[in-house]
Amino acid sequence: MKRYIFIIAALTALIFTGCSNDDDRPVKTPIDPLTDIYGVVTDNQGNRLQGIVVSDGYTCTATDENGVYQLTAGEFSYQVYLSIPAAYEVPMSEGLPCFWQKLTEGRKRYDFTLTPLAGGAENEFNLFCVADPQCQNTTNIARFNNETVPDIAAQVAASTLPCYGITLGDIGWNTENTDYTNDVFPLMKKAMQMDKVGLPLFQLMGNHDNKVIAVSKNDYTVAHDIAAQRNFEYIFGPVNYSFDRGNVHIVAMDNIIFPSHKDYSLGFRDDQVEWLRQDLSYVPKDKMVIFCVHIPMRASNNQNVQAVLELLKPFAEVHIMSGHTHYAENNTYDSHYEHVHGAACGAWWHSTINTDGTPNGYAIYKVKGATIDNWVYKATGFDPDFQIRLYRGSDIFMEGYTPSYQFYYKGDDQIVANIWNADKDWKIEVYENGTKTGEMKPYESNATKRDAWASGYHCGVQGRAPGNYDRTNTSHLYYYTLQSSTASVEVRATDKFGQTYSQSKFTTGLAEDFPVGE
Repeated sequence: MKRYIFIIAALTALIFTGCSNDDDRPVKTPIDPLTDIYGVVTDNQGNRLQGIVVSDGYTCTATDENGVYQLTAGEFSYQVYLSIPAAYEVPMSEGLPCFWQKLTEGRKRYDFTLTPLAGGAENEFNLFCVADPQCQNTTNIARFNNETVPDIAAQVAASTLPCYGITLGDIGWNTENTDYTNDVFPLMKKAMQMDKVGLPLFQLMGNHDNKVIAVSKNDYTVAHDIAAQRNFEYIFGPVNYSFDRGNVHIVAMDNIIFPSHKDYSLGFRDDQVEWLRQDLSYVPKDKMVIFCVHIPMRASNNQNVQAVLELLKPFAEVHIMSGHTHYAENNTYDSHYEHVHGAACGAWWHSTINTDGTPNGYAIYKVKGATIDNWVYKATGFDPDFQIRLYRGSDIFMEGYTPSYQFYYKGDDQIVANIWNADKDWKIEVYENGTKTGEMKPYESNATKRDAWASGYHCGVQGRAPGNYDRTNTSHLYYYTLQSSTASVEVRATDKFGQTYSQSKFTTGLAEDFPVGE
């Protein structure tokens, strides 16, 4: 019997290594009488760790030479958590990153234990970014489990580098009138466990992850905004947090001002800006910052967006990872590069593509030192080198359905390519009968930038509303006029890293090419 008791106790200790509880570690630093939250941070050998950043989501501090931190709680403090240092493992519990503890009334002390990485901080690693799983029911979750999850796991298994991941919001799909949290979040939590996806997958909040709390703009307060995030925090942890891998500081933030599901906007509260300022104050300026949010920031003047971008400017390299749109877009701005990711659910699980024709999928970023060395958008169910869909301009998509569409460039001798991960630095070449005849050009500014195949399927075949499913401002469409309309055609696209992708198969409006997903 004593042997079994010992085993149970040992297992319990392992479970709480990440989301640690208090233990018998003596507090060697005097605790200020005004301190509401304090604790000791050690490694798994009991060594006290100095300089570990700890936060309650509103203020940040660092542990002293005795491994002790002290915080004064704010009005809305809900959890206390670490910014995981680069040289330590990601603490895990129930298959997900667990670097926080929920604050409980009458308790002030919260200790943490970190385990050093066997080889020290990783100079190279892969970061998987998964935007908008957006599951509302068991049918959606089944597709996520059967399509997205094994696809991610296979890419992790094939990698020779350490792999980490983060979702980019809208894990669930709450609406104006219906809260699906209790039905969806527990099942999605299981779906995203490390034994299924193969990597530690951090979570980020999207607008559809907010609790159903509706107030008018006139009645909106910070308290409403914070109340709407509590269900997410309870299941997945903090909504504003950071962690380090290698020479990279990765930040995740809720960038939604949320009176209701019907009336929300891009932005940051003042307290969030102050939290970020404090968090970044501990980060050397020669690090790269990867800033993860749900709604694309671009160069917006929405509430406090410019203040956040100013805080990011001093760092060596800045990449913003976002989702929300259900289309893909890559853009360079003065202070940052923003990657707007196609959704894992595509057009809300109605097909296998997003509204702009980007396949359902996710991105994989190869990080080396303080830069992103390469990246690919990985289409779910396809090889990683599937990066181009090719069309003939004269085809009708989908003929016999209403509405049907053609591409803007519709000549018999014209072709169109959708290259969803492209940006201004890509080179798109055309070969006719094996000979290079020219380069494709981005759509002209006055062109209707529609993927006619995607719109034809969603609006024509499925009868969905053009307002949501007919995107006419896609940024990654290219056109070319062939020298011979009867030539054998190959399109080669070379990215900024020198990787070349090719496509010679034309996608048609025939049923055999429909992106059927349900």
